Amino acid sequence: MKNKKLMLVLVPLFLGLCLTALPANAVDLAQAKAVGLVGEQMNGLLGVVKADAGADVQNLVKSINAQRLAEYQRIAAKNGVPAEEVARLTAQKVISQAPAGQFVQTPSGWVQR
Repeated sequence: MKNKKLMLVLVPLFLGLCLTALPANAVDLAQAKAVGLVGEQMNGLLGVVKADAGADVQNLVKSINAQRLAEYQRIAAKNGVPAEEVARLTAQKVISQAPAGQFVQTPSGWVQR
Protein backbone atom coordinates (compact mmCIF):
# COMPACT_ATOMS: atom_id res chain seq x y z
CA MET A 1 0.00 0.00 0.00
CA LYS A 2 2.78 2.43 0.91
CA ASN A 3 4.65 1.56 -2.29
CA LYS A 4 1.61 2.40 -4.36
CA LYS A 5 1.29 5.83 -2.71
CA LEU A 6 4.99 6.43 -3.15
CA MET A 7 4.72 5.59 -6.85
CA LEU A 8 1.81 8.01 -7.22
CA VAL A 9 4.12 10.75 -5.92
CA LEU A 10 7.31 9.69 -7.70
CA VAL A 11 5.90 9.19 -11.19
CA PRO A 12 4.64 12.78 -11.61
CA LEU A 13 7.84 14.08 -10.03
CA PHE A 14 9.96 12.09 -12.47
CA LEU A 15 7.89 13.24 -15.44
CA GLY A 16 8.20 16.85 -14.28
CA LEU A 17 11.97 16.52 -14.04
CA CYS A 18 12.14 15.01 -17.53
CA LEU A 19 10.13 17.89 -18.96
CA THR A 20 12.26 20.44 -17.12
CA ALA A 21 15.42 18.91 -18.56
CA LEU A 22 13.99 18.77 -22.08
CA PRO A 23 15.49 22.02 -23.42
CA ALA A 24 18.99 20.84 -22.60
CA ASN A 25 18.42 17.39 -24.10
CA ALA A 26 16.03 17.95 -26.98
CA VAL A 27 16.87 15.35 -29.59
CA ASP A 28 13.96 15.31 -31.97
CA LEU A 29 12.47 18.05 -34.09
CA ALA A 30 9.01 18.05 -32.53
CA GLN A 31 10.45 18.46 -29.03
CA ALA A 32 12.92 21.14 -30.12
CA LYS A 33 10.14 23.12 -31.79
CA ALA A 34 7.73 22.64 -28.89
CA VAL A 35 10.16 24.14 -26.39
CA GLY A 36 11.14 27.00 -28.70
CA LEU A 37 14.72 26.00 -29.44
CA VAL A 38 14.30 25.86 -33.22
CA GLY A 39 11.93 27.37 -35.74
CA GLU A 40 11.17 27.56 -39.42
CA GLN A 41 13.05 30.14 -41.44
CA MET A 42 11.86 32.00 -44.51
CA ASN A 43 14.49 30.24 -46.64
CA GLY A 44 12.98 26.78 -46.06
CA LEU A 45 15.55 25.71 -43.51
CA LEU A 46 15.41 25.30 -39.76
CA GLY A 47 17.04 27.90 -37.57
CA VAL A 48 18.21 27.91 -33.98
CA VAL A 49 16.01 30.36 -32.07
CA LYS A 50 17.81 30.28 -28.73
CA ALA A 51 21.54 30.92 -28.68
CA ASP A 52 21.97 28.62 -25.67
CA ALA A 53 20.62 25.58 -27.53
CA GLY A 54 22.90 22.62 -26.93
CA ALA A 55 25.13 20.81 -29.37
CA ASP A 56 22.50 18.11 -29.84
CA VAL A 57 20.03 20.73 -31.08
CA GLN A 58 22.66 22.33 -33.33
CA ASN A 59 23.47 18.92 -34.81
CA LEU A 60 19.79 18.13 -35.30
CA VAL A 61 19.30 21.39 -37.22
CA LYS A 62 22.37 20.75 -39.40
CA SER A 63 21.24 17.21 -40.18
CA ILE A 64 17.67 18.15 -41.08
CA ASN A 65 18.82 21.13 -43.14
CA ALA A 66 21.17 18.91 -45.15
CA GLN A 67 18.27 16.54 -45.86
CA ARG A 68 15.99 19.43 -46.81
CA LEU A 69 18.58 20.93 -49.17
CA ALA A 70 19.02 17.59 -50.92
CA GLU A 71 15.25 17.24 -51.33
CA TYR A 72 14.87 20.82 -52.58
CA GLN A 73 17.57 20.16 -55.17
CA ARG A 74 15.92 16.91 -56.25
CA ILE A 75 12.52 18.57 -56.69
CA ALA A 76 14.07 21.56 -58.45
CA ALA A 77 15.92 19.37 -60.95
CA LYS A 78 12.78 17.36 -61.64
CA ASN A 79 10.73 20.52 -62.31
CA GLY A 80 13.35 22.72 -63.94
CA VAL A 81 13.22 25.47 -61.34
CA PRO A 82 15.85 26.86 -58.95
CA ALA A 83 16.22 25.03 -55.63
CA GLU A 84 15.86 28.38 -53.85
CA GLU A 85 12.36 28.72 -55.32
CA VAL A 86 11.37 25.27 -54.05
CA ALA A 87 12.77 26.15 -50.61
CA ARG A 88 10.95 29.50 -50.52
CA LEU A 89 7.61 27.99 -51.49
CA THR A 90 8.04 25.21 -48.95
CA ALA A 91 8.89 27.76 -46.26
CA GLN A 92 5.71 29.72 -46.99
CA LYS A 93 3.61 26.61 -46.58
CA VAL A 94 5.36 25.30 -43.46
CA ILE A 95 5.32 28.71 -41.77
CA SER A 96 1.64 29.24 -42.54
CA GLN A 97 0.83 25.85 -40.99
CA ALA A 98 3.02 26.19 -37.89
CA PRO A 99 1.03 25.49 -34.74
CA ALA A 100 0.54 28.08 -32.02
CA GLY A 101 3.53 28.37 -29.74
CA GLN A 102 6.17 27.55 -32.34
CA PHE A 103 8.67 30.07 -33.65
CA VAL A 104 8.79 31.21 -37.26
CA GLN A 105 11.03 33.70 -38.97
CA THR A 106 9.60 36.94 -40.35
CA PRO A 107 11.38 39.84 -42.05
CA SER A 108 11.70 41.44 -38.60
CA GLY A 109 13.05 38.32 -36.84
CA TRP A 110 11.71 35.38 -34.85
CA VAL A 111 8.05 35.46 -33.87
CA GLN A 112 6.20 32.99 -31.70
CA ARG A 113 2.87 32.04 -33.23
